[in-house]
Amino acid sequence: MSAITIREARREDIPSIVETCQDSTTNEELIGFSTPEWGTFRDIKKLRNIWTTGNRLKDDYEVIVSEKGGQIVGFLVFKIEEEHLYIDQVNIRHSEQGAGVGRAFVEYVERLAAKSGPIRIETDTTENADGVPWKSYGFWIRMGFKDTGQRLKTKWSFKTIPLVKWIN
Repeated sequence: MSAITIREARREDIPSIVETCQDSTTNEELIGFSTPEWGTFRDIKKLRNIWTTGNRLKDDYEVIVSEKGGQIVGFLVFKIEEEHLYIDQVNIRHSEQGAGVGRAFVEYVERLAAKSGPIRIETDTTENADGVPWKSYGFWIRMGFKDTGQRLKTKWSFKTIPLVKWIN
């Protein structure tokens, strides 16, 4: 079993990031849970258009990737704000889901947040019109994130569920 390596993404990783995103979920799974712009990470041209320098996207978002055996198996998009670190999204190849990649990402950003100053990490997931949360909800809870109890309406058919974790 190969070890998981987390590193900053590079522009040349874009094709592998897109492939990972496409492999992480099916279009059918996304129905009722996702926004149209989520497709940015499913399209090489769109992702190149928002990539700036190093591992940064527009609006100061950063991308890190996980590798196993030299292959990118996941990526996480985050932003360090003044008072918190915000995880925008995490995508892991279907074959690697449940194999520790997500946990490695969370541990990585926890260390990063602790070094950078924020002691709070925020993320969110979605809930469809039937009140069913997206498949990542259970993962975030297992990682120690707390459901704020809010269900924020969007202009689409789903609601956003804010989640928060305080770190020492």
